[in-house]
Amino acid sequence: MGRAGGAFGLKGELRVFSYARDPQTFLRAGVIYAGPDPDQARPYTVLGLRPHAGRLLLRLRGLSTREEAQALKGAWIWVRRETLPPLAEDEYYWDDLKGARVFTSSGRELGRVFQVTDYGAHEIWIVRDQTGREALIPIIPGVVQEMDLEGGRLVVEPPPGLLQAQGWNEPPQPEDGGEDGGEDGGQAGGS
Repeated sequence: MGRAGGAFGLKGELRVFSYARDPQTFLRAGVIYAGPDPDQARPYTVLGLRPHAGRLLLRLRGLSTREEAQALKGAWIWVRRETLPPLAEDEYYWDDLKGARVFTSSGRELGRVFQVTDYGAHEIWIVRDQTGREALIPIIPGVVQEMDLEGGRLVVEPPPGLLQAQGWNEPPQPEDGGEDGGEDGGQAGGS
């Protein structure tokens, strides 16, 4: 739901770069989890929040000094899924995309969604192939062609030249010596 930006002031308020559409999500959740990943995240009870300079300032139980809040700088912020509001038909939570296979509209498999983020302008899908090579796919109008979240399959049409600019000139060769991932492109129904 966000990322900790460090301390604000002297009393332990935490600056948060929020990805939540509604800042009240943190208050409704009651407890946030902060850490490098969900398995290592520590719970914090939310005591209050306020907007400040495009960010949120959270007061959390257990953080009462600047140093305690500053120690969380860079930590990812999560909330329990059951505390989130229901989604509209065409919406998804970023976590729903993790692990989904990503194909271009021509059938080339790019890999799996490793992470989803947003640096302010638009959402970005970070896709990683079996060799560890990454593609950053900007989610702007016209890029997403198909989303089958239940089937774990996403089809994109990256802007011209984007993949080449990221070093994707040649598809990786599968380790088993079989054909490349492009043959899987025909598994989905028509558009």
